[in-house]
Amino acid sequence: MLTGERRASRAYVIGGGSDNVTVIDTASHEVVGSVHVGDEPMLGALSPDRSLLIVTNRDSMDASVIDTASLAVLRTVKVQDGASGCAFTPDASRVFIANEYSHTVSIVDTASWQVLRHVHVGHGPCDLRITPNGRNVIVTNEESHNVAVLDVQTGEPVRLVPTPEGPLGLTLTPDAGLALVACFISNHVYAISTATWEIVWKVPVGSCHVGICTAMAGRVALVTNSDQDHVSVLDLKARREVARIRVKANPATVEVLPDGRTAYATDRGADCVSVIDVRACKVVRTIPVGTAPLGVCVG
Repeated sequence: MLTGERRASRAYVIGGGSDNVTVIDTASHEVVGSVHVGDEPMLGALSPDRSLLIVTNRDSMDASVIDTASLAVLRTVKVQDGASGCAFTPDASRVFIANEYSHTVSIVDTASWQVLRHVHVGHGPCDLRITPNGRNVIVTNEESHNVAVLDVQTGEPVRLVPTPEGPLGLTLTPDAGLALVACFISNHVYAISTATWEIVWKVPVGSCHVGICTAMAGRVALVTNSDQDHVSVLDLKARREVARIRVKANPATVEVLPDGRTAYATDRGADCVSVIDVRACKVVRTIPVGTAPLGVCVG
């Protein structure tokens, strides 16, 4: 239950081993609440107005819909096997959910919370983003080594972008001109132009990277290197790695806070979140959370 007054910004950390979401006040970096969800929750997404949080539960093959004011689970939506990445459309009328083991994306109508259809997109879809203009869904397919681009209105794939092995983490630059894809087997980050849907450059980073986000008004990207226990800092203009930040064991995902200079990295092997000062390239605090934290979303 909620233990403190609602703040302007909170982080929602998804504990894959404890089947819960830990809620953190990003101003104080203090835990203010927790909510129980389904079996082995993975990733989450906030609605555009931040009133709802959807959390995918891989082992129970469903998604929990949470009221962020009360931290109550409003409903559970059945999807398919391996529920993973998810996102709301900009108008909040639909939610798209990647199902890693079923090789599909589920399209959910948020008025009825019914699944409209399941779309086959590739093998092992993991992470998912929707472009700010509401036209396209971008999905990383870990096993078929490509990125699928779907039409939001029809749900149909309109493009497959081949990538090197293991595309997993995904983010968009602030202007949405590039989709940055972390390929954890090839140990590179690839930039895909959202105008042409072609790879335009690549940057080598550490090994087994999973999560990626931008910070400092889009000047840098942060990439988690899970088996090396650090976060790579990429200069996006120079297109090179400029620093590595030591965090705790097995960092999974990373998200920037509203100030653009602070980030949270989930340390899956240490049951905590590392609070990163991006400009100083150092960890300034750790926050204990649930077991094996994976996803984190901020808003």
